[in-house]
Amino acid sequence: MENVSLSKGVFSYKGSYKIGKKRKKVKSPAYLNEPWYIAYNETWGYIEQAAENVRSKMFQQVISNLESFVSKIKATPLNVLSNEIATAILLTGVNVPDHTTLFDTIVSKVDKITSHLAVVWSRNCNNLKSIIEDTVYQFIHRTTIYKSESDDVVEVRKSQCTMRVLKQLFAEHHDPEDPLVIILPDFESFPTNVLHDFIMVLSSYRASLKFVLIFGVATTLHVVHKSLTYDVTSKLVVQVFYTQTQVKTLSDVLENTVFSTKIPFKLIGRAFQLLTDIFLFYDFSVDNFLQNYKICMIQHFYENNVTSLCCQPKDIKKRLSKLTAENIADIKSLPSIAKYLKASNEIVSGEEELSDKEFMELLEQLLNKFHKFMDQFLIILRCLHCLIASLPGSPMGKQLREVYTKAVYTNDLTESTEYKECLKLLGFLSKEELLSKLESVVKIVEESKDPEIKEIKINLDNHIKTIREASLSTTTSSEVISVEEKLSRMQLKEKLLKMSQQQSRSVYKQAQLDLIDYLDRKIFSVHLIDPSRVTAHEIFCYSDGNQAKHHIRGSLRAAIHTGLSDPQMYLDCDCCKLENDDDIPHTLPDLSIIYKLHLESRKLINMYDWLQAFLTIVDPQAQSMEQRDVDPQLQARFTQAVAALQFLGFIKTSRRKTDHVKRLT
Repeated sequence: MENVSLSKGVFSYKGSYKIGKKRKKVKSPAYLNEPWYIAYNETWGYIEQAAENVRSKMFQQVISNLESFVSKIKATPLNVLSNEIATAILLTGVNVPDHTTLFDTIVSKVDKITSHLAVVWSRNCNNLKSIIEDTVYQFIHRTTIYKSESDDVVEVRKSQCTMRVLKQLFAEHHDPEDPLVIILPDFESFPTNVLHDFIMVLSSYRASLKFVLIFGVATTLHVVHKSLTYDVTSKLVVQVFYTQTQVKTLSDVLENTVFSTKIPFKLIGRAFQLLTDIFLFYDFSVDNFLQNYKICMIQHFYENNVTSLCCQPKDIKKRLSKLTAENIADIKSLPSIAKYLKASNEIVSGEEELSDKEFMELLEQLLNKFHKFMDQFLIILRCLHCLIASLPGSPMGKQLREVYTKAVYTNDLTESTEYKECLKLLGFLSKEELLSKLESVVKIVEESKDPEIKEIKINLDNHIKTIREASLSTTTSSEVISVEEKLSRMQLKEKLLKMSQQQSRSVYKQAQLDLIDYLDRKIFSVHLIDPSRVTAHEIFCYSDGNQAKHHIRGSLRAAIHTGLSDPQMYLDCDCCKLENDDDIPHTLPDLSIIYKLHLESRKLINMYDWLQAFLTIVDPQAQSMEQRDVDPQLQARFTQAVAALQFLGFIKTSRRKTDHVKRLT
């Protein structure tokens, strides 16, 4: 047999198959390039940046103080510190939704001072064992993250996390002078006995570990003394830190968003009042206010290319050039613009309808005119607020947002009783008070470059000069009614009234009345017009409070009722379509069938009769006779549907009869 040599070669071939999951290319939504979305995104970017600036300023002071507090503890040697635990109490206010943002910022800042941080929430700490395990586990876990790769990583299960383990690991691997910061964001929610025992345990390790406690208190400082007994508080060295009030923060946010001339989108009318009411009477949350503000913006801009013109004056020409014929027709149909065009045609009778080019030129003028009106409106509104904020009783409120609400919600501000009362109270101000207010108004006005506002400033300066030079002494009239003068009774009455006014009025009083008359007739009545009465306001302003309320505060019970009685509303399937609201076809979901049957019952529902009615609908073949031996599958479907209905809160078990359930609706 001949020797046969066979050589085999293995050659690698790079195929198209790749190990692992393939990355799917996600297509960008089509609306990203739509004009309305570009305008919305740009405007929301301005608002978000403004809100972030306000939030950083709000947290800046308290976080800076906390950093100094922790740094001071770190710099002080362990043997020099007193036996008490350094404790910072942070009074955050009742704005619970904003607490997470605040404490996230605190963690990021304190993390630069010491890497030993533990954020402990009440939901995870029902007893002493769980709070110690959670705290120690976070210390060890964060320590492991910050260790270098060359160091030995210590792995400890959560059930093994005790204070002894923490003490041992800290002594072996870390500097004992580094403070261990424990943050309790929701202090009031912790069980009192758990806090008591936890602080006592920390105190027992005070000689070897440098603990720092930070309590987040939402109510008052009194709750700390109420929760902790004297033997616990004696183990703490407490320092209190106060955050800025949420009402002040809201004013800052509004100042940089709604009241800012840099942001073209404006909330007016019922929509603005709704958002401020939700803030003041429900949650005190600036974050929630901004989210509600965003919802209003989405409602205003969504799939409406007309709102792409809601932009800065410098971008108007560019946006106008991108409008289609359909968009131009939509703009012409806007109520305020349609009214303006109709009035223009009536004035210039016999003239043909404007061409698209002429209309675009007119529209550009109207948009610029609205921007100018809004700038003047906000400046004059600040002037009015400056004059009336400190009046006795504050008829129009002390905050700028209250005056703004009156201006954009009242049909005519200058005709309101509150406004007229404010003008009367201005007439009782002393000379020094009035001059002080006028000087503040001039400072507001002089920042504007608008020619009309500059003219107002000149007039105000003249009035200030007249008032400053005016005498407070009363001038007496030398006019005398002659006996020979023949006057009718009406003429005599008018002359006597005029003489009495002249005799009791000083030069200062006359100058004061002239100023108030000028402010009323030439400034406030001219510039403080409701924005909804200005042409093209629909492009810039959102005022639909009912629509905003529907999306912000949805009616949960009504939505559940609609979904159960007419599932086709949400499922959008043909099998659930109802010809009549009372129909109960077998194609409906079991829960809907059970719900509609329960609506036909009285206060108490017999479970057996309910089951038979259910079987009659879902199993029409056995409709004629009563079913004693029920199919287990059908019975299970019925039981599951009843349990779901009980979970939704429509029924509950009855104590009066064991085989009945009670309706709760």
